[in-house]
Parts: sequence; structure tokens; C-alpha cells
Amino acid sequence: MTTRTGYGRPRLVASAAGRGPAVHKRYRMRLRVDERGWVSPRSADDKHGFMDTYEPGTVVELDIGVGCCLRDYDAVLIAECVSQCAAVYLVSSAATGTAPCIEGGCAYNADGVLDLIRMAIDHVSAHRDAHKC
Repeated sequence: MTTRTGYGRPRLVASAAGRGPAVHKRYRMRLRVDERGWVSPRSADDKHGFMDTYEPGTVVELDIGVGCCLRDYDAVLIAECVSQCAAVYLVSSAATGTAPCIEGGCAYNADGVLDLIRMAIDHVSAHRDAHKC
């Protein structure tokens, strides 16, 4: 809300001064995928491959791209970076909605990669909350 006083610029009305819409940031982290489709716990955006650890309450999109293979211990490393986030969205351009194929701690299709990361985030988040109590 503004009010006009003469020919100057508009001034904020006292009731709206200092108040604005809440700004929520949404971050996107692309994971590095090699030529065979293996997802590694490294960022594709950082030149050194470091993954950011996000503050509590942030919203993060994990972009897996065309990744179709992932080991369970790599999924845990990824999950540790986003375990305190308010919401984590998993994005994949190779997922088709088929049944996840996870055998021996490895995911062998894109839907399995999404499922394995989701399970790792649930596991790490549950243990992090248990230690705080």
C-alpha cells in the first residue's frame, strides 16, 4: 500500500511499512552422473564437486537427471546434506513410474534411485531427531 503526497515519490503507508510477503528460497542441487548412469554424491554445479549442506527449514530440489544406478552408502551421503530441510523434491528425467529395482544395496533403475534416496533421507532424518531428544 502506498500513498501519494504531492508530486514526490509514493511513501509506504504506516500499516504496511516493514511488512512484506514471506520469502522462501528454493534451492536446486544437480547430482553428478557419469556416462553409464551411476549417480555419485557430488554436485554437478560446483567445479570441485562439493555438495552444500542446507540449513534447517529450506526447500531443496535434488535433480538426479538421467541417473539410473546408485549405491546405498552414496545415498546416505546425499541424504546427510538434506536431512534438515523442510522439504526435499526428487527430480529425475529418466524415471518412468516402473517398479523400483533395488538389489544388494544398489538401485538399478531410475525409479529405484529415487526410492533409495527417499529411504536414506527418512533413515538419516529419523536418527538425527533421535539424538536431539
